[in-house]
Amino acid sequence: MGTITSANTRPIPWTLHERLPAAGLNPDNVGYHATVKTSQDPAPLPVHAQERTTVSVTDFGADPTGGTDSAAAVHRAILHAKGLGSPATIAFPRGIYTMYPEQAPKRELYVSNTVGRFPEFKVKNIGILLEDMHDVIVDGLGSELLFHGRQTQFAVIRSSDVTIRNFGTDWHAPLVLDLTVLASGVADGHGYRDIQLPAGVGHIIDGATATFTGEANPATAIPYWSHGPEVADEWQNQIRELASGLTLRSPLPLWHGSRAVEALGNSVLRISYDSPVDPGDAGKVYELRQRPRDTPGGFVWESTRVELKNLALHYLHGFGIVGQLSRDLALDGITLRAKAGSWRQTAGLADFIQLSGVAGKAQITNCLFDNPHDDPINIHGTYMQLETVDRAARTVTLKYMERDTAGFPQFYEGDELRFVRRATMLSDGAEDYKVTAVTGPNGMDTAHDLERMTITVDKELPAGLAAGTYVAENMTYTPEVYIAGNTFKSTPTRGILVTTPKPVLIERNHFDQMGMASIYISADADYWYESSGVTNATIRNNVFDRPAAGWAAIWFDPTNAESEPERTVHSNISIDANRFMLMPGGTLVAGKSVASLSFTNNVVGHYAPTGNAPDGAAAELFSFSESSGLVFAGNEYASGFNQSVDAAVAQAGDGPQAAGLLAGLAEPHWAGVDFGAPASPLAWLTHAPAGTAQASVSLAAADPGTSLHINYNDARIEPAPDGRYTLELLAGPNVLEVRTLADGGRSGQTYRWVVIAR
Repeated sequence: MGTITSANTRPIPWTLHERLPAAGLNPDNVGYHATVKTSQDPAPLPVHAQERTTVSVTDFGADPTGGTDSAAAVHRAILHAKGLGSPATIAFPRGIYTMYPEQAPKRELYVSNTVGRFPEFKVKNIGILLEDMHDVIVDGLGSELLFHGRQTQFAVIRSSDVTIRNFGTDWHAPLVLDLTVLASGVADGHGYRDIQLPAGVGHIIDGATATFTGEANPATAIPYWSHGPEVADEWQNQIRELASGLTLRSPLPLWHGSRAVEALGNSVLRISYDSPVDPGDAGKVYELRQRPRDTPGGFVWESTRVELKNLALHYLHGFGIVGQLSRDLALDGITLRAKAGSWRQTAGLADFIQLSGVAGKAQITNCLFDNPHDDPINIHGTYMQLETVDRAARTVTLKYMERDTAGFPQFYEGDELRFVRRATMLSDGAEDYKVTAVTGPNGMDTAHDLERMTITVDKELPAGLAAGTYVAENMTYTPEVYIAGNTFKSTPTRGILVTTPKPVLIERNHFDQMGMASIYISADADYWYESSGVTNATIRNNVFDRPAAGWAAIWFDPTNAESEPERTVHSNISIDANRFMLMPGGTLVAGKSVASLSFTNNVVGHYAPTGNAPDGAAAELFSFSESSGLVFAGNEYASGFNQSVDAAVAQAGDGPQAAGLLAGLAEPHWAGVDFGAPASPLAWLTHAPAGTAQASVSLAAADPGTSLHINYNDARIEPAPDGRYTLELLAGPNVLEVRTLADGGRSGQTYRWVVIAR
């Protein structure tokens, strides 16, 4: 296998952006807050006619004051636009629109990674349903849609040239319940925690515990959801440390040893415990959820050229935005974070974006991803396990294996099919097959087996093909991928998962404090059954701040149990001109069954407030197995790092180490609030005195040449000439983040102050 000698000359997918040196990466040119936004490829975007009819939802009874349910009126407006048979814009005159599920349109749908095969979840309520429509724009004009109950916010089905833009969405009482631990201590010989409930959440005290309830269905008076004490023990709950933003999965100690619950007023509960010891966790948020992914948050299926643009989605119910068996999808300028002032932290019950079987080009640009309950981005196909073989008829039966995926077609007549051996995760070596006939689920009803389909192909099946040992992959629905200009924050899992054989470019993104690998490239025919091998990927000009210790920042991890001497699952990977700021014990790249990988021109430093080489810095930065053709060149490392790579696979060395820089701040001066010792490195938390509406701070770099990049509640703030900033306080946690970049651009830090106001 050949090796890559220079990442600078390697062909990469489409981009309008020049490669930057790693030392020049900063929040002005990388991530969601960059001053110059990432440009999309215009070729696969929706095409809209200039002449079109505007249909206002208010003309059909939608209420922009939010006082009454607008769901039925919105659907009437959409049906009217559809009936025109010509290009249309469906407009929401600026306002707040309330959307209940009872009058929303309903469809039986089966969705990838969502519990569609279970009958209790088969029918979806859909707020905005675009079905069999062409050249349509939904324009919110700055409005907000406030959802209730359990719903898919929007769905695009069998449609083309669709743009959904310019509005925000939120939920009256999300199913994920965020409980802020305001204080903990000891009173009357017992430990206690004071817990803040968000608006819209009720509670029923039952002795030592309580049950939390969502709002009541207006028709039945029964709450849409409830969380009994047992929900706190679910392993997929999360705990967020407000001071640092670190968010990790964990059962919650909410009711462990509890003895009484008392309502203190203003939606605050005091939970007291048997133990006389302070139970701790003040300044943390307990995030409770039930597992079922009952509906996608947004859905695009069997559609072409669909763009979601300039949307502020403060919560996604059920699952994320799912693109399924569609072509040319783009998401640009999407904000996925809880609304400041809401006492909420969670922005999604599971993944944010899941593209499952997408053809053409997938573009995700200029987005902010903060605190999901799973991965922000997952782009993959689906392996279906071979169950029976009929050689005479050139027919195979295939089965969905992952429990949350079933009920929808995986192949269409004319698609290209590839057989992959599970043990090696490699093809059988034969050419791909063309599908000539399909029988199986249609994605809309239970007339067919939801788990199985029968596929007929155009030529003789391979001799070694056997049930259970092979899977089939749809090669037609594999996308070219462009992920750029995004920020990933406070994620308990991975930042980006991507498996496609088409070109992948991941550039100018900012990864901050991932709970696992920042970029994870697998190919899995063992559990998730997500395909396929990556054969052309470029990862360049990204900033990786404090990636999770114990996980490689970039990890190639296919599920093959066997390897072949001349073939690998993944190949042709360039990791070029990125900046990594590692925590103690942090590592850079791990790879299994990967060939022709280059790690070039990167800057590697320490994320630490003091010292260039903190304890734990000597962990091995690289780990590879069953790999070949690896190149390491032109990288700069701060002192103390272990750069060794297994001599059996390394083919080039690196240059001398460079000393690390700390890019520190001078001591800030606050007015209106007081901060004590940091709760964790470079992270502070305090409570504002009652009635405090503002706080102010003076900020300055400790050393000449260090630049400051500031945002408050995720809104960018331009540096003030005098270094003085006044902050308007909203109810709940308010977050000031200051990112620094040292002179020379080789080191930076993230400072964070959190003010809880009431």
